[in-house]
Amino acid sequence: MDGLANGWRLLGPSPTRRKARLGRLKMVFTDSQVDVFVSKVLHLGRDKRQEYINQVDFLIERLKKKIHEDSSFKVKSFKKTGSLMKGTVLKPRGENGVDADIAVFLDISEAEKTDVDGMHELIRKLLRAVYPTKVDEDFQVQPRTLGIHFRDSGLDVDLVPVVPIAAEPGYGWQPSSQGGDPVKTNIQGQLDFIKKRRDGDSRYRTLVRLLKKWRNEHELDHLRSFTIELVAAYLFDQQGAATSLEAGLQRFFLYVAQSGLKEAISFPEAGDVASFPSDPVVILDPVNKENNVTARLTESERAEICSAAETAWNTLVTASFTVGKGDTLDLWIEVMGRSFTVDED
Repeated sequence: MDGLANGWRLLGPSPTRRKARLGRLKMVFTDSQVDVFVSKVLHLGRDKRQEYINQVDFLIERLKKKIHEDSSFKVKSFKKTGSLMKGTVLKPRGENGVDADIAVFLDISEAEKTDVDGMHELIRKLLRAVYPTKVDEDFQVQPRTLGIHFRDSGLDVDLVPVVPIAAEPGYGWQPSSQGGDPVKTNIQGQLDFIKKRRDGDSRYRTLVRLLKKWRNEHELDHLRSFTIELVAAYLFDQQGAATSLEAGLQRFFLYVAQSGLKEAISFPEAGDVASFPSDPVVILDPVNKENNVTARLTESERAEICSAAETAWNTLVTASFTVGKGDTLDLWIEVMGRSFTVDED
C-alpha cells in the first residue's frame, strides 16, 4: 500500500492478519467504481462548473462597470480564487450553494491594511451600488475569509479584501481570520501551486473532493479545505501519484494518523525555512513561509483529526480485505457517508 515504504507503524491489526482472518479473496473498489460516487454525489460537472464560473465573470464585469462609472470606489481589480477555480469544489447539497471566492484588490495604501472595517465598507459600498435593492444585512462578513458574503443566483459569493504590496507584484495583504496581523499572500501563486500538483496527478482533484466529503461527513469543521489540499500535495511531492483512489485515501489517512500532524510541512516554492513555529500543527503556505495556514488548530482539534484519520484508515483497509461487495460497501459508507455508492443505477 502507498506510504508503508516510509516505515510508518501500522495501525491496529495488519492487513496480512486481516487477510488470513477474512479469507483469501480481496475486495477492492476500482477507480471506475469510486468514480460512480464522485460523479453522482461530489463532482459538480464540467459544464456546471463552467456555468458558475461564467456567473462569477458576469458579476465581476458588473463590478468593473460600476468602478469605471465612478472612480471613488477605491477598487483596483478582482481575482477569481477558491475551490471553484482549483477544480475541487463539491456539488451543492440541500440549501448550500456553490462557494465562489473573489479577491478584491483595493486601491488603498499598505498603511491601511489593518483597517478591516474600512476595507469591508469599501466593498459594501460597491455592492450596494450594483445591487441597490439589497439591504446592508444581505452583505455579511464571512468569518472564515473575512470577506463580504452574499448570495447571488445560486452562488455563495465571498469578496475578500486584499491590499496590494507595491514592491512585490502579485502579493498583497489579506486580513487574518484569526484576529492577528494581516497575512501576506499571492493568490495566483496559490492557484499555480495547486495546478502543478493536479497536472502531475490526474487523481489529485478527485482525492481532494473525497477527503473533503470525509471531512464534512465526520464534522471536522476545523480541517480547512486548503489544509487538505496541502497535505495531499505534500504526499504527492514525497511519494508521487497514488496508484489508485483507494490507495490515495489510505495514504492520506495513514500519514495523518501516523505523523499525528506533528511533522512540519513546507514546500520548495516557499524556499528554505530557517525555523518553524511551535504551533500544534505546522503547514506553511507555499507562497509565504512565514504563514502557517494551520496556526489556529488547537491541540484537541489536532488529536480529533488524527483519531478520525486512524479510524478511516483502519476501516478502508478492513474493507479491502473483506469478502463480498456488500460488506465492503458498508465499510466505505462508514467513511464516506450513506450516499456512498459504486452502482450506476
